[in-house]
Amino acid sequence: MKKCLVISFLIFYVNLFLVDAQENDIADVMNNNLFNKSKSNESRALNFDSQLFKGWTMGVSYGLTRFKGDIAQYDHYPAYQELGNFYELKTAASLSLIKRINPLYSFSVEAVQGKFAGLRRVDQYVGLNVFDPYNNYEGRGDKFVANFSEIDLQLFINLDNTMSYFSHYPKSNEVNLFAKIGVGYNIFRSVRRNLYSDSYIYSYGYENEGNNIIDTEYGTDKKPFFNQTSETVYVYGLRADYKLNDKINLHLDYTVRNAFGDKWDASIMSTQNKSDNFAFISFGCTFKIGNHDYSSEWSSPLDAIKENISSLNVEIEGFTEDTDNDGVSDAFDKDPNTPIGVPVDGAGKSLDVDMDGVPDYRDADPFSNRGAIVDKNGVEYDDDNDGVPNIKDLETNTPAGHIVNQFGISLGNSFTKEGIVSFPSIYFDVGSVQINPANQSKLATIAILLKNNKFLKLNVIGHTDKSGSQINNKELGLKRANAVIDYLVLNFNLSSDQLFSTSMGEENPLQLDYNFIEDQEQNSIRNNKLYINRRVDFEIRN
Repeated sequence: MKKCLVISFLIFYVNLFLVDAQENDIADVMNNNLFNKSKSNESRALNFDSQLFKGWTMGVSYGLTRFKGDIAQYDHYPAYQELGNFYELKTAASLSLIKRINPLYSFSVEAVQGKFAGLRRVDQYVGLNVFDPYNNYEGRGDKFVANFSEIDLQLFINLDNTMSYFSHYPKSNEVNLFAKIGVGYNIFRSVRRNLYSDSYIYSYGYENEGNNIIDTEYGTDKKPFFNQTSETVYVYGLRADYKLNDKINLHLDYTVRNAFGDKWDASIMSTQNKSDNFAFISFGCTFKIGNHDYSSEWSSPLDAIKENISSLNVEIEGFTEDTDNDGVSDAFDKDPNTPIGVPVDGAGKSLDVDMDGVPDYRDADPFSNRGAIVDKNGVEYDDDNDGVPNIKDLETNTPAGHIVNQFGISLGNSFTKEGIVSFPSIYFDVGSVQINPANQSKLATIAILLKNNKFLKLNVIGHTDKSGSQINNKELGLKRANAVIDYLVLNFNLSSDQLFSTSMGEENPLQLDYNFIEDQEQNSIRNNKLYINRRVDFEIRN
């Protein structure tokens, strides 16, 4: 099973390399728009050779190993035993050869050699059956040291390039971060001993083994290298490269190697760790070999097709050119000189909502009456300047200063019985400044009058009943007057210059006040009669 995994991984790498070489051929053809079917075999061979010998790097590393398995005291940091000066951290070194496939992927062959170790005190064995085939365990804890040699095949994934392909990730030119995965073959020998006496318990990769009563030199005669115990491993980790110069990179590497078995610590037990692994954190450098010129970098054939389509679209003159940038190509634009930012219709002409011949972007009144005659600014003519445009004016020669109704008919220069006798009053609930729906139609009448007579100015006078103090009533009356002015300005787009607020408070009641009545029904009748005192009146300002 293990050999099958290794062979499958080797086949994967070979196929990946061959596919990449083929993609480079395709990309070169498409990026240069050369679809020459008679390209010679010699040219193809030269291209393959140039890619084969390009992008190689050799690296060396040195660092620390940290084991995790049955014989390990802690999960997340190394242990130290003062007696015997035994430390779980050991050292290892590696030599690697890396081939860059494309901006995203590289593959590596790495050879690693070194040691890893572990210890476990007796307090960590509570409730466990210690692995002890020869009854050599003394019951006070144990330790082991393993010497290993390993060869790995690894795939490097450039995380910076990957992120920059799919987002606006800010890629650094000096630092590159890689993820790595792979498989390996590990040959090792390990010997496990009692923690305090250093006597033999069990081993792998050594010539002799047995009970200490017979022979106490167990775990010293190692087997020939290829006869030692082996494990298949799978590898994953992270690596950060720093560009020192054009040829040399420094790197920091953290890799975890996981065994498919449980033999590295010479202890096969059912603990929280079902299989053994060790981490290798190392620092080193890489040296570039040969050609590393990527100025003509590999690009996706799909990207090349997109670029060709884009260039073809640009070259179709008359259908893509848009001189005034209004979204309508010149071939269909009836007004190719529209100012920038001006809304246009499907024919490229500036919008003219009221169809008065003056485009909206320079129309002072973009909602003129249909069919009205307007000036160059789009404003309807008003010959007698009475505020009513000619198209609605039934009396186009109103004398200056006369007040007119909504049809432009003169009411004279003051309000008389023949014109408007009085303005409607606006009424409020007790203590309220809110304008209720019953008053909205009255305010609409005032608004029409003011719109048709721009020169007309009104005093807006607030009144209250006698509930409360005089000072508070004075303020309440002013608030009611201002509430009416705000309503007219906001809802009818009137100018506040035509309206002036003032307050009479409780000084001018229309209905005399009544004393408070205990009977609830009679008191309600009293409040209804006082309703007419809580009002806002209008009068023409001199």
